[in-house]
Amino acid sequence: MADSSYLLGTHTEELERLGFQHQLWLPSAQEAWQRAGITAGARVLDVGAGPGFAAIELARAVGPTGRVLGLELNETYVAAGQAMARSEPLPQLELRQHNLLRDPWPVERFDLAWCRWVAMFLSDLDPLLNGLEQCVRSGGQLLLHEYVHWDTFGLHPCGQAIARFGQACQRSFREAGGDPDVNRRLPSLLAARGWRIEELRPLPVAGNGHAMAGQWMQRFVEVYGVRLQELGLWSSRDTAEAQREIAAAAADPGSFWVGPTVLELRARRN
Repeated sequence: MADSSYLLGTHTEELERLGFQHQLWLPSAQEAWQRAGITAGARVLDVGAGPGFAAIELARAVGPTGRVLGLELNETYVAAGQAMARSEPLPQLELRQHNLLRDPWPVERFDLAWCRWVAMFLSDLDPLLNGLEQCVRSGGQLLLHEYVHWDTFGLHPCGQAIARFGQACQRSFREAGGDPDVNRRLPSLLAARGWRIEELRPLPVAGNGHAMAGQWMQRFVEVYGVRLQELGLWSSRDTAEAQREIAAAAADPGSFWVGPTVLELRARRN
């Protein structure tokens, strides 16, 4: 992974897609934070904060007596998050540019570390796991939302091109050094390091083309399809076929999308 770029890109369309994605997944995130016991005054580390959408929600949750530090690779996203934080204002929130694989981790302790869709893009998980061990206090928690079964992605009943798109996505992640199903490995890796696994909770997502879930997946096909063509993993013919399938699904009240399955992992540091 490059210092300041993402496989998914950081262009305007991707930023807008991330905003929509945040709104879709916000209830699941807030429920997870509640289960983890995040309250006013808590100290939270947001690892891979992106444009800061979740970090801002966390800062609201911990209030002015708390602390949220968001670590983010891309300077454009850091700047966007900082601007949003200033507009409230949220002095308890700090967003910092940080390379998880190379930069020194913060010399401070947190009650909880939150990490979503970060580990799947890393070619080496050790720097992430080492950093989390350093930053989470004894008795503190780690909360991860990462994919566990990407093969569930699809458009039903007739989405052959969409199925090929899902396979092309997974290939692109692996060729960049990542693992689209990384949460199959993380529980064992954490347990081997002494973390106590407290909860494993699948978070499936599905919906028709009128639901937020369906619109989220359709937008991903549209936005990431351009990147897949650049990588040589998808073609203009594939795009046209996928568009026909999406149009046919819009006319079929029984059609629906299913997303890649996310696994919520909550672990406590001994």
